[in-house]
Amino acid sequence: MDGCIYCGLSLLDWKNRGKIGCAHCIQFLGEEYTKFIPIQAPPDWEPPSHFTAIDAWEKFKKTNWEEGLSYIDSHRLPFTYRFRIARNPKHSTYTKRTEKTDRFLNSFLEENDSQTEDLNSGKKHPILELKQRIPWNSGTLVMGDEDHIRWEYVTDSLLELNSILKSDFLTKFEAEDKFDFQKGIGFINSCPTNSGFGDKLSVSIPARLADSGELKDFRLPTDWGFYREELKGRLVFFRKNFGPNRKNSFFNLVSYLALLVISGKDGTKASFAP
Repeated sequence: MDGCIYCGLSLLDWKNRGKIGCAHCIQFLGEEYTKFIPIQAPPDWEPPSHFTAIDAWEKFKKTNWEEGLSYIDSHRLPFTYRFRIARNPKHSTYTKRTEKTDRFLNSFLEENDSQTEDLNSGKKHPILELKQRIPWNSGTLVMGDEDHIRWEYVTDSLLELNSILKSDFLTKFEAEDKFDFQKGIGFINSCPTNSGFGDKLSVSIPARLADSGELKDFRLPTDWGFYREELKGRLVFFRKNFGPNRKNSFFNLVSYLALLVISGKDGTKASFAP
């Protein structure tokens, strides 16, 4: 098969863009798509015993989980956290505009009018514009940016992030009968790195901390599914496809980074082993 008979994606399109046009594309792409889906490490990540500030980490582990997050929050570090989840309506074409997807997006919002800000509750929603951003459940729904629905939440509090990840409304994104889903893969998104659980956690920190400050020489554990992205003046560590059972790996990494900064401010920072 040279292309997808449902949406028209060709092998050349895939090689040029690295994104699919619908869930049926996987039938002809096969491993070309699935090999890019992030793999989960079996246990949760923790810093190895030779890492700097390991004593502080061992002490931190013995605290109550929420007390530990509150301790980190109390230092008001220049860390920003972001959670994102992406979905496509079942049998949709990414991100082509159709009446079917318009109906789905409108019904999705209508079911949750009490949680949607700045919209007229009880009235039929207008046709949504692609890439329109809508406040929803303290976060933001983004329509048609790579995938039909993306919901994101940004905060500077680990405790608040932990609370959001336990929110009941997130179960609305787990409906396998409403969103493109395939056994063995999970939720299907345009980019394979966003498929599986279709979620992403990231922490953004000032680049100066990594260049010459407390995080200098920190080695990112990429074999655990973490990645690094450099933006203007900021450094981002993120993990995709973590799922509800692996969020602790992200919290462990962020807590460890925070402890490095805190110990550096206390004058106890040591250098990393080669």
